[in-house]
Amino acid sequence: MDWLLNHPQALVVVAIAIVAILQKFKQARTQETAGEAPARDGQEAERTRRIQEEIRRRIMERRGLMPVPPPAPDSVEEAPEFPEPPPMFEEVRPVMVEPPLQAMDAAAAPGYSGELERQQQMLARLRELETARPAHARIAPATVEAPVAAPANRLPADLRTPAGLRRAVVLREILGPPVGMR
Repeated sequence: MDWLLNHPQALVVVAIAIVAILQKFKQARTQETAGEAPARDGQEAERTRRIQEEIRRRIMERRGLMPVPPPAPDSVEEAPEFPEPPPMFEEVRPVMVEPPLQAMDAAAAPGYSGELERQQQMLARLRELETARPAHARIAPATVEAPVAAPANRLPADLRTPAGLRRAVVLREILGPPVGMR
């Protein structure tokens, strides 16, 4: 008993051998009981046999152990008829698109002639209103004026208002030293 406790590696080898023997017995017993599963009918058994032969043949071909013979004509079974699947995309039919208004003349486009006349009347009315407006009411083009410099004594007054204080903070961020160098 002391010898077994002093040599545990011998116990491990014996245990592995026993487990391997038990697995072989178990595998042999399951093969005997299972065997080939009986087919329900002769036609299914024949189909199963052909499929197994085809799989074995392909495995042999891939391994290069067997030349590739053409399939026997009697082993080819007809594919079952399936209904045709619906189309993946709907059929696209061309649609007649009317050309742009600039490409058509008034005679060629009777539906657009009324709209074109209405737009021309509106343009004429706009021109009349522009000429009828007094000269002082007309919009003059904007002129850019130079900003007026604030006197030095206005600075404390500007910092008392929230808008002036915001402006001062933004100017310090823009004109001051970069954040990384502070």
